[in-house]
Amino acid sequence: MTTATPNNPVPTIADLMAKADANWRVFDMGRRIQSINKNDFAVMERGEKPYPYPLQQKARFAVLFWDQKESKQAKVNNPFIWFLQFDVDELGLLNLQQRDHFISIVIKELGSAIVGNNDSSSEKLDNHPYSFTPDQNKQASFNAKVKVALKQPASMYYEHVQSYFNNEISTDKWQELTVQGIADFAARIEDTNNESNLIAKLDELTVQILSVLGGTLEHSTISTLLTTKLIEQQNIALDSSDHEEVFHLLRCMAGSEAKGLVKEQLSHLLAQPDLNEESLYLIIAGRFWDYLNDPELLNLYFDKVAQHSNQQLFAGIFADLVAVPATRASLLGLLRDPNRTAAVSRSIGTLFGNQ
Repeated sequence: MTTATPNNPVPTIADLMAKADANWRVFDMGRRIQSINKNDFAVMERGEKPYPYPLQQKARFAVLFWDQKESKQAKVNNPFIWFLQFDVDELGLLNLQQRDHFISIVIKELGSAIVGNNDSSSEKLDNHPYSFTPDQNKQASFNAKVKVALKQPASMYYEHVQSYFNNEISTDKWQELTVQGIADFAARIEDTNNESNLIAKLDELTVQILSVLGGTLEHSTISTLLTTKLIEQQNIALDSSDHEEVFHLLRCMAGSEAKGLVKEQLSHLLAQPDLNEESLYLIIAGRFWDYLNDPELLNLYFDKVAQHSNQQLFAGIFADLVAVPATRASLLGLLRDPNRTAAVSRSIGTLFGNQ
């Protein structure tokens, strides 16, 4: 389905970009915002490789592109962005019929003129069945990461957030901070003193700021030092039964380099009898999915999910993660595991209609 036809003379998005002489990048937008190699994406478009990070059986990604001539200038001025979502099958392969339909819409509306000096052509594609709008935190995080990737300055709100974390602004002025400014701070956590200032300020942050920080820092790589502080604050919040704060702080660790510490903390949280909350299980499935390849953590996780009062939760999470290439083998192994718990066995039986 990737060969040219009279209706679709350009068979893939990668070919479309090449024909338009555009520079382009692809970012996953479903789970953590992260770059996808263009060559790998081209293989996915041929149906030869699964999409790496589907969420709820959909591939959600951003295509960022600009006129190649701008690359010769000092900076890229106004790149175009398509937020796209296509279904994936049980193996994580893209629905190429939907991709083909999208390309036919592009060619009908724009021809090959997908890059230019104005936004009018892009606006023609605002209404099609494969577009989606990221939530506010993810939109801000994407904007921040794009500016870093293209070596552009952060937004005008970044400096104010830096000043806040550097104690140049009173802590009770937190309402003056913007989502975009916090996203810029998170995307540049390795710059200057950002990380050390966050560590020093973390125990003073309101739950409102932690909520935005969790929704933005989860897309950045963080150090062992910051991970250790986040775990410390989680355990303090856990002792006071502030589960909302625990979850915000947990999200901040999604991109941690300290894999061992994160795994230990996930096990610790799952072992808490009073933390049997849907939010915890969804955060782990959506942001820490790769940790579930550890057999012990996998069994602990799904045992807790199976015992949750929401009987649909197990089926939804299983269907989501079995389509993720990184966790598919582990989930299929769970089906055959003779040592799985009774709760997991019951949920699997229900999943396949045996009860």
